Parts: sequence; C-alpha cells; structure tokens
Amino acid sequence: MNKKPFNTQDLGNFDKVYRHGDVIIFQFPEANLSAIALKKMNKVTLAYGEVTGHAHRLKGDIAVAEQIPEAGVEPVLFEVQAQAVLTHEEHDTIVLERGVYLKVNQVEYDPFSDLIRAIRD
Repeated sequence: MNKKPFNTQDLGNFDKVYRHGDVIIFQFPEANLSAIALKKMNKVTLAYGEVTGHAHRLKGDIAVAEQIPEAGVEPVLFEVQAQAVLTHEEHDTIVLERGVYLKVNQVEYDPFSDLIRAIRD
C-alpha cells in the first residue's frame, strides 16, 4: 500500500492519541514523511519538565522531521521506523509502534485573562 505524503490536512486524520503528562502524541498511520528531510536518531528528548527537571525521552529507531531547538514546547513531527519507547520519571512507559507521530504540549485557556498557557510538568 502506498502511503500519501504527510501535510497539514492530515492533522485531523490521526488514528491514536497518547498522553504522557503534559505531552500529547498523535499517530498518523496512513502518512509518510518521504517528502520531508529527516534526521535519524536513536534517542531524543521530546520535552523537559520545567518544574521537576524530568524529561520525556524517546528511544528507538526514530527519524525526526525537524531539529528540536531545546526540547521545548514546539510541535515535533517524527517517524518511528521500527519501535520506540517513551519514558519519564513520573509517567508509565509507552511503546510506540512503526508510524508517523506528532508531539504537541498541552495548553490551557484562561477565559478570565483571555490567555493560553503551556501546562508545566
């Protein structure tokens, strides 16, 4: 089966959602990243806990679609090419199977101040 190149229209077509503290990961099983430059890695820190200093770490056969500046709150598009394990000191381990994923950080809206804030882990 030929998978179509990933684009922004795919954002509503996710198959699974994983929550890992303040990190949310969407899986896009029908997408591929062949049209995007990827950086192969065997481990990457997806986000740091600003309060605790803990980190959401992904280990496995991974290709990241863009440089991760400082493991901040920026969305990260990545492909798990075999299997990967997501760990954190305070959360259960999650095993991610082969596929395309998008990591985003949870935010909250305060209607009284009309502000959107990042959730701090």
